[in-house]
Amino acid sequence: MNGRQYQMMLPDWRKIAWVLALALLASLAGCKSGSRVPGASGLDASQPIALRAGGQSAGSSALVPVNEAQAHRAIENYRINKSRKKGPYQIKGVDLDGDGVGEAVVLFGGEDWCTKAGCSLAVLKSNERGYEPVFRTVRVKPPVIIGRDGNQGWRDLIVMTGSGAAPRRVLLRFTGSGYPRNAMQEPVIPTGAPVDGEIAIAGAPGSANTLQ
Repeated sequence: MNGRQYQMMLPDWRKIAWVLALALLASLAGCKSGSRVPGASGLDASQPIALRAGGQSAGSSALVPVNEAQAHRAIENYRINKSRKKGPYQIKGVDLDGDGVGEAVVLFGGEDWCTKAGCSLAVLKSNERGYEPVFRTVRVKPPVIIGRDGNQGWRDLIVMTGSGAAPRRVLLRFTGSGYPRNAMQEPVIPTGAPVDGEIAIAGAPGSANTLQ
């Protein structure tokens, strides 16, 4: 066998290296897209987009703007009417009933609004005067997730609840007259089950009131 024949039998290492490089890049890209949602409580809340359990975008977002000044004023009136101390809270505008107008979803913090099992979550509906509280659920912990599904025209809420090191995730489904009063009495979503929704409130209220 002469030298030319031997060279023709050798593999083209440049082509092999190119194929291996492409395969490595494809593998890295797949890992990155699959790691956006390590679990339902790890949904990426940095972008106000609809996220499914697998990190896929799904339809239009229910997150909408609210009038910040009117929302804060309504919350202050609500606090006074309930004879509660001032405390931190977080607000998120969400179109829960699909009418194109955002409700203010408010998660309160502070000793007057919370127990070890969670804090008060209120829904304020817009009217000609601003906002008024219409529903309240106690013993809620973040994240507060707006579900894709709903009942009687209102979106499901998916929240955490319970004391101890392992709070559980539960489903708050509209009953026709409002959302359930006590999150701890609602159906538990099994650990590891896919959650189809988008995060409205990612963490507990801090020292300052915020409009997320």
